[in-house]
Amino acid sequence: MNNKLIKAAVVGALFSIAPISFAADEVEEIKAPSSMLDDFSFSANVGLYTDYIFRGYTQTQNEPAIQGGFDVEHSSGLYAGTWASNVDWTTAGDYMDKNSVEIDVYAGWATDLPFWDLGFDIGVLQFFYPGNDTAGAVETDATEVYFGFSKDWMDGAFSTSLTNYVVVSDDAWGFEDMDGEMYHDFTLDVPLGSSPVTLSGHVGHQTFGDSSYDYTDWKVNADYAFNDNFSAGAFYTDTDQDKALWTVGSTFLGDSTFGGYISAGF
Repeated sequence: MNNKLIKAAVVGALFSIAPISFAADEVEEIKAPSSMLDDFSFSANVGLYTDYIFRGYTQTQNEPAIQGGFDVEHSSGLYAGTWASNVDWTTAGDYMDKNSVEIDVYAGWATDLPFWDLGFDIGVLQFFYPGNDTAGAVETDATEVYFGFSKDWMDGAFSTSLTNYVVVSDDAWGFEDMDGEMYHDFTLDVPLGSSPVTLSGHVGHQTFGDSSYDYTDWKVNADYAFNDNFSAGAFYTDTDQDKALWTVGSTFLGDSTFGGYISAGF
């Protein structure tokens, strides 16, 4: 091969390599954002319930509820999400002229503690009830901070969690002087061996600025998982609420309730 051909071949090779190198750089730049997304996980859930029971008492006057939410979690343990359900206690109790939905927004941090195999969770939770407040009515929106611990026992034979919610808004759910009031939630989950059934038990206690409204609630639940995404279940819940104080219209909010649900998570 003569010198001219050699020079032509070298120059041609150089020019043919340059675009490939530039294209590789472009590919790296394009891939960078997707690698950042690898640190995030996204999930959604939706369910149909025979009744919306919140801390032991009905939010829908014993009528069905459609509920759903969306969550995003970072590999660091930080997370945020939103959740919504239909309600009617705000209008039935004459707190609002128009309202039929509850929207919750929350954010927090969850991690495993380096001792006792404990899980730890801390965050803030905001309850919104969009609509027009009735003149003179106490605020229905509420803000809470929460912190809790969880633990698996006997290689996952059962698990427990204890979560404490502290109201940090002056008023909440139509009650005055709620700042500093608390709800304590203890839950036990027991998977039945390798079956798709999980049994759960719950006990909670809510305090109010007016202690005559304080009450304890309890619940038992059986959940059947059809697969990783779909499940159905049945529950029983009750409270020791004072019937005279917790009756709206003709409905005793804290009455014992049998219910069921179907839910999906993705």
